[in-house]
Amino acid sequence: MKLNDCLHGFKVTRCESVDELSSELIEMSHIKTGARLVWLKNNEENKLFSIAFKTLPSDDTGVFHILEHSVLCGSDKYPVKEPFLELMKSSMNTFLNAMTFPDKTLYPVSSRNDRDFMNLTKVYLDAVFRPSIYSNPCIFQQEGWHTEYRSKDDVPLYKGVVFNEMKGVMSSVFDRIDYELLRMLFPDNCYHYNSGGDPVYIPDLTYEQFIETHKTYYHPSNSYIYLDGPVDIDAVLELIDSEYLSKYEMSDVKHDIPLQKQIAPTERTCYYEISAEEPETEHTHYVWGKVLADWSERVKILAYAVLAWVLTGTNDAPLKRALLDTGLCLDAEMTLMDGNQQSYGILAVQNTDRENCDKLAETIRSTVSKIVAEGIDRRDLEAAINRFEFKFREGDEPQALERNIYALSSWLYGGDPLMYIVGDKDFAELRSKLSGDYFEKLLEEWLLDENGRAVLYLLPSHSYGAEQKKDEDDRVRNRVNAMTDAQKDDLIRQNAALDKWQGTADTPEQLATLPRLPLSEVSPEPISYVTNEDQSMGVKLLRHPASKKGITSIALYFSIADLCEDELVLLESFTNAISNLPTKNYSGAELQRKITSILGSLAIGKRVFKHPQSSDLCSPYLVVQTRFLEQNLSQALELTAEILNNTIYDDCSLVHELLKQQDDQTKHSIIASGHSYAMQRARASLSAPAAMNELLGGYENYKRIHAMLDNAGDDMSGFINTYKSLAAKLFCRERLTASITSADTPSIDQLINKLPHGTAPESESVRFSLDLPAKQGVIIPSGVSYSGAALANKAKSLPVWNVLSTVLSLEYLWIEVRVKGGAYGAGASVNNNREGSFYSYRDPSPAASLETFAASGEFLSKYCAENPSIDSYIISTIARQEPLTSDSSKGFTADSFYFNGTTEEQRRENRRKMLSLKADDLLSESDSLKELSGFCVFGPEEAVKACGDDLVIDHIA
Repeated sequence: MKLNDCLHGFKVTRCESVDELSSELIEMSHIKTGARLVWLKNNEENKLFSIAFKTLPSDDTGVFHILEHSVLCGSDKYPVKEPFLELMKSSMNTFLNAMTFPDKTLYPVSSRNDRDFMNLTKVYLDAVFRPSIYSNPCIFQQEGWHTEYRSKDDVPLYKGVVFNEMKGVMSSVFDRIDYELLRMLFPDNCYHYNSGGDPVYIPDLTYEQFIETHKTYYHPSNSYIYLDGPVDIDAVLELIDSEYLSKYEMSDVKHDIPLQKQIAPTERTCYYEISAEEPETEHTHYVWGKVLADWSERVKILAYAVLAWVLTGTNDAPLKRALLDTGLCLDAEMTLMDGNQQSYGILAVQNTDRENCDKLAETIRSTVSKIVAEGIDRRDLEAAINRFEFKFREGDEPQALERNIYALSSWLYGGDPLMYIVGDKDFAELRSKLSGDYFEKLLEEWLLDENGRAVLYLLPSHSYGAEQKKDEDDRVRNRVNAMTDAQKDDLIRQNAALDKWQGTADTPEQLATLPRLPLSEVSPEPISYVTNEDQSMGVKLLRHPASKKGITSIALYFSIADLCEDELVLLESFTNAISNLPTKNYSGAELQRKITSILGSLAIGKRVFKHPQSSDLCSPYLVVQTRFLEQNLSQALELTAEILNNTIYDDCSLVHELLKQQDDQTKHSIIASGHSYAMQRARASLSAPAAMNELLGGYENYKRIHAMLDNAGDDMSGFINTYKSLAAKLFCRERLTASITSADTPSIDQLINKLPHGTAPESESVRFSLDLPAKQGVIIPSGVSYSGAALANKAKSLPVWNVLSTVLSLEYLWIEVRVKGGAYGAGASVNNNREGSFYSYRDPSPAASLETFAASGEFLSKYCAENPSIDSYIISTIARQEPLTSDSSKGFTADSFYFNGTTEEQRRENRRKMLSLKADDLLSESDSLKELSGFCVFGPEEAVKACGDDLVIDHIA
């Protein structure tokens, strides 16, 4: 393909070799409509298609978020209710979703399989250009919002998938901070508005406005098409042009975003909900925000991100340390928010009091002034640059999607799509600026210059949640009460029509319109995971090959099978303390500089593996995982040994600080992701691995450590003594199994030699159980709920239950809990110990969801009685089991297979069984669906208590 070539209505406007990515960039323009297209041509296994539109909100109704959901609910060519759902059922996709950003909406799909890739592309193109929303208002009501009102005796309420999703989002204090700052920093353009939708204003959006917005923005002239990988460019371009773009004319409508002029210094006070069990003291968030750069200043944006890490990336970073040393706050963090037309910086001081904010402001000013005057330590800056460059080059999967988003960070505003995809020149330029005062000037501009600064005080309130709920209830009741009888009758008819549509299945003829991947396209062989056993100095080594040279990953597994329960409880906080405290040879700041400079990543946590013969036994480990450049092997091993052998745990104030920060972070994690905690707690009574996981990192761990902190006050001696005991006991050769993922076969003898000899547990398996309530409710400060339920009986066959969990999730729970119930998500899952469970996510009616979970057996009987083909579910189950992964992640998965005793032959046999399954085979798991062993619900008080009178009620503190 050459410059000025024309192919299927597209003209090639640029061809450029991208050596950094072993790719070629081909840029095109559609002659008739002006649609833009970029193809990053390479030989990677994955192929990605994406179409994005510049979407600029002008209010807080979340219209573009609702459109993102709605256009995937049927189209002219594919007139099924939810093509997105059907693709989830039947595709080998490596990515399938859509995303709403503050200024764009993105529709990406990817697959390794050529045929599957084209199928996904066809459906997504029809969805965005010819959606069913024009003829079916039920889609808008289901995905956006509607007033639930079925008779004149009903108490009306608002319901909708996006409506409830955003109630969950806006319950997060950190999301609130971001949205409130955007309002303050960008009064004059689209960033002022909540692109996801504010639940207060979502019901202001009318169906007519919704339709008109699609007409205005979903036009080829406003589109950005991105391709990545070895795609059949002729076939793709022919599809795009002949089926869609050629039917349009050029639009001269411009969707420009005016640059925000610098605002005058401004302040705002807002409130957020906290639990009734929490004091209102020490829960204020004090936040500074400022617009710092526009999209064209990539090196400047990188420099600001580096500064944020250097000043607040760890507790020993200079600005965070100064703020923590005041004793007036719990934590502080600087963040650079990029990817929009203008990037902005945030400095958030957490868990303080309003009256402390002036003193904290003075600490910020005096500390930063001193740093600017004396100069930032160049070793810290260079270490941070190394860290950012490592993460940029390693990337996240799917990397094609990551490149797509990077491209739009400049392309959307008229810039070079390559600008954010490549990094060699930018990181080189960043390093060249270490010799001057570039970084000091940027820091001065960010934190010492008050021009353009927005200051937010986010204050805690026990009553805020109740006030919000009352306000919502009043609004919907007032709206209905203001209606005439005829309007009420019409609303009742609308609900009846919605119920009928939601309850009507697609016809075979409608389903037949969708392109489907046949089961024959699925490989009978699973992706191979290679583990070669080795040994060195008495330590077992697990070696995994890497596909690319350059990065080595090491995981150190130390058995913890002989720890007592109190030690196991404290292991979570112990793993947080390691690497965050000073060592014998390095101060805290020096250690963090070393970690940042040498290690691409350092993660210390726990993993629990099942026993092949007994569910009463499990094998728990403390795991130290590092990734680094191959040339840093010796330094990485030396540093890891220093952390394991020489960490100093004696500083009571540092330990107390870490414990309180972790306690607060876990609380917010529970509020934001309660379904994962609920599922884990519900399963805890089923087996030793499930109980151990709950104690090590579930809600039970949070409860116990929180109570221990309360009881200890300022006396950290109990924690410190346990940490010392754990370090002395665990970090020895006799407890260690090491895993190495690398393109070479590096030796880690340097590390093993520095580990002392010790005592191994008699067995690496332990018998373990917990006595927990079967029915638990936990009241959290949130507008929505999260539920988890576990099945009493184990699955008989893992291959069968894997497919069954897909059927339950996409054929049953999606309809009953998401579509009809209005929850943002719901699903069924089974773990490798054959334990089945259910969850609902951002759910307005958890009690109804629990009833749905309990009735899953009835659904299965009815479903199988119709003898449907389950080929599509087999395909999607296999796709879910084989995601795109980095070499290090693949090595980590191979470790799981090794420790769980799963052989490659067993995996091949499971694949063979799965590929031969029929609907009747699912009935063999009917017994496992007969009874729930228990459940757990996190949510607001009214929703939790509606789940039963016999719940054991707890309040998050």
